[in-house]
Amino acid sequence: MQSSIRNFAIIAHVDHGKSTLADRLMEMTRTIDKNRHEEQMLDRNPISRERGITIKLAPVRMEYRISNIEYRDSKFYIPNSKFILNLIDTPGHVDFSYEVDRTLACVEGAVLLVDATQGIQAQTISNIYKALDKNLVIIPVVNKIDMPNAEVEKTVTALSDFLRIAPEDVIRISAKTGQNVDQILSAIIERIPPPRLHPILSGSATPPYQGGEPQEGKTLLLSKEESSANWRREVVFQNLKALIFDSYFDTHKGVIAFVRIFEGQARRGMKMKLAVGNRLFETTEVGIFTPDLIPQDILKEGEIGYIVTNLKDIRDVRVGDSIIDQGKTVGVPGYKKVNPVVFASLFPTDNGDYENLMKALEKIYLTDSSLEFTPMYSQALGAGFRVGFLGLLHADVIRERLEREYNLSLVLTPPQVDYKIEGDVINEPIVKIMIITPQEYLGGIMQLCEDHRANFLHMDNKNQVTIEYDMPLVEMISDFFDSLKSVSSGYASFDWELLRYDVVDASRLSLLLNGDEIEEFSQIVIAEKAQYIAMDLTKKMKDLIPRQQYEVRIQAQYKGRIIASERLSPFRKDVLTKGGKTVGGGDVSRKHKVLEKQKEGKKKMKMVGKVEVPKEVFMKLFNK
Repeated sequence: MQSSIRNFAIIAHVDHGKSTLADRLMEMTRTIDKNRHEEQMLDRNPISRERGITIKLAPVRMEYRISNIEYRDSKFYIPNSKFILNLIDTPGHVDFSYEVDRTLACVEGAVLLVDATQGIQAQTISNIYKALDKNLVIIPVVNKIDMPNAEVEKTVTALSDFLRIAPEDVIRISAKTGQNVDQILSAIIERIPPPRLHPILSGSATPPYQGGEPQEGKTLLLSKEESSANWRREVVFQNLKALIFDSYFDTHKGVIAFVRIFEGQARRGMKMKLAVGNRLFETTEVGIFTPDLIPQDILKEGEIGYIVTNLKDIRDVRVGDSIIDQGKTVGVPGYKKVNPVVFASLFPTDNGDYENLMKALEKIYLTDSSLEFTPMYSQALGAGFRVGFLGLLHADVIRERLEREYNLSLVLTPPQVDYKIEGDVINEPIVKIMIITPQEYLGGIMQLCEDHRANFLHMDNKNQVTIEYDMPLVEMISDFFDSLKSVSSGYASFDWELLRYDVVDASRLSLLLNGDEIEEFSQIVIAEKAQYIAMDLTKKMKDLIPRQQYEVRIQAQYKGRIIASERLSPFRKDVLTKGGKTVGGGDVSRKHKVLEKQKEGKKKMKMVGKVEVPKEVFMKLFNK
């Protein structure tokens, strides 16, 4: 029955205890054996465990029986009644914000987890607004109350002020020890409504809260009466509408889509279609997550599970697309194509590993369709790939996976943004950033933002200071994050989202060695920073390139003219001695003739020779 289902997500900042809380919930519902599982059960990637971040969302279905006396006053109290709790553990980093958005579209409620030792973070606020926009019920939770440096009441006050709720409505827990985690299970059942139609699909749905900015006196929580009044209705639909919130490729089964059923039912053998991808298929299996994939006879409206599409290309089954009946054309709204925002070139240090690198990228792509890569060739570094990433963390995780899981040694060039170039007009991507900081660091942070071409938008001085800027993406991916942590002593946090593309005075900065352009070091640079970047690059290259037998001119060209230049002097070969004897004896004129001949020879070498740039130069420069 739909009335016994609760679909919810856990949203939190990186390292606030999201995966640990998921462990405790699975233990308390006996989904997993407390003594027979590894920590952070839903984070199966070792990099996730080591970094304390969720980089791949994970769903799980739990069953929870009501038998506690505390439920006797609840409208939901039926002795030994069973509830189905569908949890989706979402990524906590901004690089994966679209996955979080599509996950929140699949649920009716969210557990908002805040670390008592760190307080509310920028990404937390961003995810709260995503949840409010989708009219979700929010269950606020303060975690790590067992830590000696926890500021529990301060964090509770900040959270209750932000959500406009009473402090007693905030649940205080330790996910690590399990303290008070049972209160979250109670709140999930009492506050989160049973599954409903997608608000846009249902013309009659009345959401409990309209979203947007919290209003004065408006609670974001549902009372027991509100949560049961309008949603406890069973509706049968013949038309299938299922929202895809994740997918991966299985060698034997093809692409497996993770879905929320909004209308109709999904059964094995049904003929279906992708609404956006427009691909037809017949499903060979449907099922649920425990968190392992368990086949079922049927997936009904309101349930979360998986559909085996038997399709062979993961690019066809995109996050945010819908699975619908073959005769229909409209899916669940909200789909958008996720494009990479930063690009870098990836080369194996051993040219013989090119094929291995290609196979490794293809394997990672089967579980991460947001990755984009195309072959390329560099005269200096050999064969490699131009790779598109969702952000800097995404790039770093992919690099680490390639090196650790596939035993590859790699050169990753500095990330660059995707400019839109139309003739002589260049448009650069602009992002909106939100920074949360203690008051004492505000001045330094505002100066930092101005130094990175940021434009001030808004400031909120409640509790901690929240400031908003728009900023060129290229500035944000340079040294901004490291500088922000430095100027704030590590206390500031920030979140960002892509806003638009603006026209910018910029052009291509080319590095020339004896007149030949070195593609690997060419980049688009804004006019006001071109001189500084050019001088810095040419000086670094002079220090790194080994001396040749001829002069090497290192130049930076911008808008058709040389704006920085360095000279690498040649080795001077002693041509006046041969076999230990002086050439020409004591005749000065003969010595001059020999030296002039050497000089002419060097001119010729300079004209026809190609400067050799060892791969180690690139590795030293790119890995600094």
